[in-house]
Amino acid sequence: MSLSASSANAPACLLGLALSLGACGKIKENKPSETVQTRAEAKRHKAACASSTAYDRMKRVIFDQAREQSNHRTNLDTLEAFSFIRMEKPVVEGWDPALDVTRCKSRIILDVPPGSEQALGGDRRLAADIAYTAQGAADASGLVYALTGAAPIVNKLAAFSLSDATYRPLPAVDTEVSKAQPPGPDTLPTEIADRTSASQIEGSGADDDLGEKDAARAPHSSVAKTSEGPASASRPDTIAGSSGEATVRTFYNALGTGSGDVASAQVIPQKRSSRAYSADAISRFYGRLRDPLRLTSISPLQSGAYRVTYRYAAPGLRCNGSAIVRLSGGTRPLIRSIDATNGC
Repeated sequence: MSLSASSANAPACLLGLALSLGACGKIKENKPSETVQTRAEAKRHKAACASSTAYDRMKRVIFDQAREQSNHRTNLDTLEAFSFIRMEKPVVEGWDPALDVTRCKSRIILDVPPGSEQALGGDRRLAADIAYTAQGAADASGLVYALTGAAPIVNKLAAFSLSDATYRPLPAVDTEVSKAQPPGPDTLPTEIADRTSASQIEGSGADDDLGEKDAARAPHSSVAKTSEGPASASRPDTIAGSSGEATVRTFYNALGTGSGDVASAQVIPQKRSSRAYSADAISRFYGRLRDPLRLTSISPLQSGAYRVTYRYAAPGLRCNGSAIVRLSGGTRPLIRSIDATNGC
C-alpha cells in the first residue's frame, strides 16, 4: 500500500520537479539583464579608480594639498600644468552602496618636467602607494577624490621653490634669432611688423584685422586667411602645391594636437634634441595648453621663408602670435629657425 501510494504520488513529484525546473529556467532568463547591470556597475567603478579624468582630479588634489603648505603657489601652478600623472595596477577594493563611494588602491607616479628635479632631490619621478575613494559631488560636477598615502609626494612638492623659467617647457621658437640675426630679405616689411606687434594684446583680435587689411591691399596675393576655420581648409589653390608650405603646415598642425614626434620631425636634425624643439618638450608644452594652438594664417615670403599667425593659451599666457619660419633647402624642406615676431 505504501509502494502504491508512492507510485501514485510519482506524477505529482515529477510535476513539482518540472515546475521547479521551469522556475529555474525563468530565473535564468532574467540573469542576462542582471549581468548587464552588474557589468555596467563594474565598469563605472573601474572608471572611478582608473581613467584619465580620475588621474587628472587626483593630480589636482595632490597639488592643492602642496599649495596649502607652500609659499610658492604660482610656481606649483606651472609645475602642475606640465607634469603628468599615471597609475600602476589600480584596483577596485570595494563599494559602499549606501553612500555610493568607490574604494580603490594603486601606486601613483608623477612625472615632472626636465629641470624641476633639482628642487625635488634629483627625482624626475615621484611615486607613492595610495588608497583613495571616489564619490559623486553634491553639485553633480563629477567625482570627488580623497587620498591617503600621498604625503611623500605632497611634501616634496610643498618644498618646491624653483622659478618657473628653470623648468617650464619652451614654445617651439628660436628665442634668440630676432636678437642675433639682422633683418634680411625674408623678414616682414617694417609697417607690417609694427602692426603685428599689437596682436600681443589679449582679446584685441589684432591678427584678424591684419589679415583683412593685407587681403584688401593685395587681393591676389598668397596670404591664406583662416580665422573662421581650420588652417587646413584655407585656399588650397594657393598653398597645397608647396612642399615647404606643407612642412610648415604639418609642423603647426602637430603643435595644435600636441604631437611632439610629428612636429619635431619637421625640424632640421641638429635642433631635434634642443629644449624647444625636442619631441618631449613640444608634447609637454603644446599638449597641455588650456586652449590648443590654432594656425590662423600662412603666407610665403622671400628666400624660402613663411609668415604664420596662430593663437593659443598657456598657463599664465594668452598668445596671439606671429612668426617667421625659415626652411632649409633640399628635396624635403625642413624648418631651420622660427623667429617669433611678438615674443610668443
